[in-house]
Amino acid sequence: MLGHSNDGRLTVIQGPPGTGKTTVIASFVQTAIAGGLSGIWLIAQSNVAVKNIAEKLADFGLTQWKLLVSKEFFEDWHEHLYTNIRANIVISEDFIKPGLLQKHLHGCPVVLCTLSMLSSSNLRKFGGFTTAPIKTLVIDEASQIEIGDYIPLFTSHSTIRKVCFIGDDKQCKMPPQIGEFISEAIYGNELYSNPEHPITKERMACHFINIPSEEQPHGTSWKASCFISSNLEECQTVLRIATMLQAAGKHFRIITPYDAQRSLIEEGLKNNQLEWEDKCFNVDSFQGNEEDYIVISLVRSRALGFLADLRRTNVMLTRCKKGMIICTSQRFMQRAGSDSLVGNLLEYYEDHWVEKDELEKIEV
Repeated sequence: MLGHSNDGRLTVIQGPPGTGKTTVIASFVQTAIAGGLSGIWLIAQSNVAVKNIAEKLADFGLTQWKLLVSKEFFEDWHEHLYTNIRANIVISEDFIKPGLLQKHLHGCPVVLCTLSMLSSSNLRKFGGFTTAPIKTLVIDEASQIEIGDYIPLFTSHSTIRKVCFIGDDKQCKMPPQIGEFISEAIYGNELYSNPEHPITKERMACHFINIPSEEQPHGTSWKASCFISSNLEECQTVLRIATMLQAAGKHFRIITPYDAQRSLIEEGLKNNQLEWEDKCFNVDSFQGNEEDYIVISLVRSRALGFLADLRRTNVMLTRCKKGMIICTSQRFMQRAGSDSLVGNLLEYYEDHWVEKDELEKIEV
């Protein structure tokens, strides 16, 4: 990664999750800064992946960097995720203030942002690349980025002299039952399972929780409500599952396609004195991350909506390392959900349902 000879301008680092790729990035930055290098840009597909790199830099005692993040993601979604690194963050609304972006980036050897942020016209318009030209580009989550998305990147930045691609290999981190389904449904059977995975085929790794609920509009997002009472049953069920997992000492995260539901669940976690920081995400913000157990609140009960998006649904279903619990309506899945990747997974599991009042049947 440190070499800049003409025959070494491209580096590829590949490995399963958990093998230390983020630590490699931080070690590279530490050595590069010590050697006087600058113009280092660290990017990834998701905000959370970029945030994880930033936290690793902080763990290494590094302070000479800036993280560029959109105002919407920071203020409207997950401001609490950035508490420990707030001093190094530049919010997108500051880009358009005369001279402020240049002030932040002047003399800064390392800049972090998402791929979409790197394509922001305001970064170029207000002097971001003039102040901090890209010389070395490190791309995390590289295997999750479509080939076409790289074209604008490499055609618009003539200063790039070194590129490091970092990504997962084709070994499934998921339990074999889920990994084999995803391999067949999405990757043409090219993924392979870890033969030493702690969750064997004999153990149920995915549970569907039946909740007779109905979605209701909430601005531009959606949340779930129940037919039979004013309580938001899907949210309440997720909270009960969170209580159960936390009491058992399990590592888990909660993800949902819709930010209105994410906010509702997060508020419920706080009100119930449960762990809530860095715990609940919408699907897009959790791309590139994983956890032992993933709890999913699907929300939809009328039309597929988000569930019709194969790529994003694939992200949602491939975040767990040990188990996944999906909260949805059995009637909805039988009627409309069968046309989605989630419905196909359900068929693969031969319609394995657990009623919301029988959560003790879940094996974790």
